[in-house]
Amino acid sequence: MKRLVVVFVCLFCVAGAYSEATSFSPQSSSDSDIARSENDQSVYRHLTLPNTLQVLLVSDPDADKAAAALDVFVGSSHDPVRRQGLAHFLEHMLFLGTDKYPEPDEYQAFIGQHGGQHNAYTSFEHTNYFFDIDPAHFEPALDRFSRFFVAPLFNADYVEREKNAVHSEYKARIKDDYRRQMDVYSQVVNPAHPAAKFSVGNLDTLADEKGQLREDLLSFYKAHYSANRMALVVLAPQPLDQLEAMVRDRFANVPNHASQQPKHGKPLLEPGEPPKLVSVQPVREMRELSITFPLPAVDQYQREQPLGYLGNLIGHEGKGSLLWLLKNRGWAENLRAGQGISDTSGSSFSVTVGLTPEGYANWQQVLSLVFRQIDLVADEGISQWRFDEQGALANMQFRYMEQDDPVHRVSRLANRLHQYPYTEVLRGPYRMDLYDAGLIADMASRMTADNAMVLLAAPEVETNAATTLYQVPYKVEPLPKIQPVAATTDLSLPGKNPFIPERFSLKHPNKASEPGLAELLVKQPDYRLWHYADHFYRVPKAQLYVAVKTPAVEGVRHAAMMDLYLRAVEYSLNETSYEAALAGLRYGINRRPDGLGFMISGFDDKLSVLSAAVVEALLTTELTDERLELLRQELIRKWRNSTQDTPYIQLMREVGLLLNTTAWQPARLADELEKLDFSTFRQYVKTIFNGASLELLASGNLQVEEVKVLAQSLSEQLASGNPADWLPRGIARVAPGEKINAPMSIPHKDAGILRYYQGRDDSVAEAARFMFLRQLIKSPFFHELRTEQQLGYVVAAVDQGLERVPGFGLLVQSPSAPLSRLEQAIDQFLDSYAEQLAAMPAEEFERHRASILTGLTEKPKSLAEQSGRFWTSIDLRDYQFDMRQQLIVEVQNLTHAQMLEVYRNVVVAAGFSMQVDTSAGDFMSGSGLAKERDVYRLPEKM
Repeated sequence: MKRLVVVFVCLFCVAGAYSEATSFSPQSSSDSDIARSENDQSVYRHLTLPNTLQVLLVSDPDADKAAAALDVFVGSSHDPVRRQGLAHFLEHMLFLGTDKYPEPDEYQAFIGQHGGQHNAYTSFEHTNYFFDIDPAHFEPALDRFSRFFVAPLFNADYVEREKNAVHSEYKARIKDDYRRQMDVYSQVVNPAHPAAKFSVGNLDTLADEKGQLREDLLSFYKAHYSANRMALVVLAPQPLDQLEAMVRDRFANVPNHASQQPKHGKPLLEPGEPPKLVSVQPVREMRELSITFPLPAVDQYQREQPLGYLGNLIGHEGKGSLLWLLKNRGWAENLRAGQGISDTSGSSFSVTVGLTPEGYANWQQVLSLVFRQIDLVADEGISQWRFDEQGALANMQFRYMEQDDPVHRVSRLANRLHQYPYTEVLRGPYRMDLYDAGLIADMASRMTADNAMVLLAAPEVETNAATTLYQVPYKVEPLPKIQPVAATTDLSLPGKNPFIPERFSLKHPNKASEPGLAELLVKQPDYRLWHYADHFYRVPKAQLYVAVKTPAVEGVRHAAMMDLYLRAVEYSLNETSYEAALAGLRYGINRRPDGLGFMISGFDDKLSVLSAAVVEALLTTELTDERLELLRQELIRKWRNSTQDTPYIQLMREVGLLLNTTAWQPARLADELEKLDFSTFRQYVKTIFNGASLELLASGNLQVEEVKVLAQSLSEQLASGNPADWLPRGIARVAPGEKINAPMSIPHKDAGILRYYQGRDDSVAEAARFMFLRQLIKSPFFHELRTEQQLGYVVAAVDQGLERVPGFGLLVQSPSAPLSRLEQAIDQFLDSYAEQLAAMPAEEFERHRASILTGLTEKPKSLAEQSGRFWTSIDLRDYQFDMRQQLIVEVQNLTHAQMLEVYRNVVVAAGFSMQVDTSAGDFMSGSGLAKERDVYRLPEKM
């Protein structure tokens, strides 16, 4: 249900930005200058340091983590033509040592040992670096972070190694259809436009002839990494004065080269060129029609938001919309519309339609209907009331916004400081209050066939060329003349949104000092109701979770039919749910191991209305054979296409599919659906709620009596009155030393491996031990195999816990090393790490313990996150909601000697439980693996 699309942005994460990078606010701002949402209790201060670096300080006394981000106003668009990927390569190199902290893994190790995480990204015009950490260690972490922008080493020894990492990143996603489409786009846009460049980089573009690469790196850094093009955001529980002192002492030393922000000034498409049709052959079975319109720059129209307004109307999914019409004709599965690439020189708008096979056969008519919808919006859709409604919805979203993790907040805000005046850095994206009908009409008038580039992606397209980088088959030809369709009453513009909330009052107005717990409100044979009355987050929002426990998902055949049924329900709800989502009320529906479930989240005023619509759809959805066939084929394509996922994603997913007794591989689900007849399916649907019982959680701004009434109504409609036993859920046990091998025969040039280690039992104590093991291993494993040996871009120690059964995996994907080399490297690392662990100083061991505890004690940032935690606990039958506290106690009590013994017994003596890899071999199914094995079961229900 996405409305906004980013096209041409491949890895760009594009955002509009000011060309005047040297325009600054006063030296220091007061907190009251900055517009904020009603629930935001943070205190803010904006600074401009003597070197002209912008700083936003955020003091949040409730923050469990401290975080910082620095955004440099330079990205892949600024790469020299002869050094494409240089901005991205610099992002990699910056982490590998500074004058004060020369060791290449020092920063990463420090962050990891103190409960933190770190990352960075390179987009079209920005490079963004960020981290979070235990607040007690924020100042020394900030000291390390600051030196990246003062005196990085760019050690020559690591130039050669890290360009291999960049090349590995490029190769790891070489079969990603989005990147492949962007590769084709780069061939057909104006060669003088930055979108024609290759943003990732590889061994060819980063070739090091006579040591020139490091010189180019240093030149790029000096030219662009200047304080006047940087924005820093720090967030912590410490007072503002303390944060300001931390920042001034360190970041005032960042050099200011008075660097000017480059402006390329080139149009996206070459002037005078006729409109193009670009045909692309994808790796997956997918069909897509995308129309891109080059437009003037819009970054100066932040409050008018002309492209956001048009995207809302062209991409609407309600009754009478373009997508509604295309679905009714069997031509489309989805549609998105909105602003694409945008910089100081220009912008674009794109409409992308996910086509069915029949839609592909009629793509010219689909294209004609897109233009008809644009004409309809331009002729009848530009009106003050529609703009006001969109603006009111955006403002409502801002007023009652809940905070998310500190690290995401600072990264986002650092980027925005380049886009908005500091006073609007929080509100800017949500402000839509200057109606300009002429501006909107001007943008719409440019969305014509004469000003379009059309991309058609499908397995069936004819091609006559291939790109060099991703080897994508494609063809470019003039766009054929599209016959316009006559005005049709089938297309219409949306009316007023019926889901806009009218009441925002708090039903639990007294503020609590702690979130509190959910309580079991009703316990009946056919339903149980849990309730969390929110006195802590204090927003006019709520979440409703419903689990329908039913025998109707026993076995892979039933699971496949359940997925088809739920897809049909989603289809019937699309128009209703879309309008609800625009008004801040969303729903989700899914197959569960023991039945089906749905969730509704957002403003509570209309929650019961959407809940009633979902229940009605569950009980009454009936579709024609033709529509069911379209949905069946859509699901089969999705499942078959999963074999084209990046190898490491498939490896991580496969462990759970093999060991979970109520999960099945996508290929098996597709097989079952392919042989299904619809008469059998319709008989199955009639039995879904036989023996059903409900588990419910109502959380947030909801009173006891109203949730009781809601639960009673849901029970009367969905529960059978004669509940069956809940289906058993379980995880197959792998005996110590068994070492199962599960080759996946993944068709990818990269080799990949996941070594999975399963807990010896499903106790909280074992979960704590495995949590500690992964914490100890993850940083040295990454440093040795990724930084030192350069085996691949993807190297990680990953959490592989399944339900209550703890587990972790050692994951590597490599474009250069064979599987045998990866196996050898993991074995050698594990052997050598036993000695490192034995010799680990007590202080370092305690830092690891503190890091784990920092994560475990972190509080949910929002009502939605808190509700999700409660629901997870209920689902895992942690009815006292104390498993996290039990984990904390266990972690606090573990000793170095105990962890050394665990490592020797689990990792060295027993070895891995299962190896999943990309090699060729016989297919292994989860049901076959679970036969004649002990199975870990959840505790008995309350």
